[in-house]
Amino acid sequence: MKNVMKFVALFGILFISCSEHTNATNETCDSNSEVIAESVFSQISTSNYGISNVILNGNCLEITIGSSGCNAEQWQMNLYSTDAFYKVYPLQRAVKVELINNQECLAVFQKTKSFDLTPFRIEGQNQTTLNIEGWNEQIIYYY
Repeated sequence: MKNVMKFVALFGILFISCSEHTNATNETCDSNSEVIAESVFSQISTSNYGISNVILNGNCLEITIGSSGCNAEQWQMNLYSTDAFYKVYPLQRAVKVELINNQECLAVFQKTKSFDLTPFRIEGQNQTTLNIEGWNEQIIYYY
């Protein structure tokens, strides 16, 4: 009976350790970022919001935007880049935030969302410079 209890206890510890390790990335960022085709990327409008803050925290990029609307909780925010790189080395990424906000209220709200940057990594580099449309500072993402 003691051996069975030791096995159950050991199995439980191993299971919990593995579960916590595999979900660590998902728990820190709100959403994933995505690399899309240049033709689609160029169609994304960035005129319906203003960026007020950007914070890089490991693999997560927190972006705070402000826009008019009725309720910021109903907004959908996406972060996109494309594989059409700037002609400099190391390669840099153009990045856009897409805000989907179909509200016609005149109140102004802010919303912060974090995005997992791992899809923005460039093979053969240990860092990627992000040029976010609407933000005046380059963000250097080290990995």
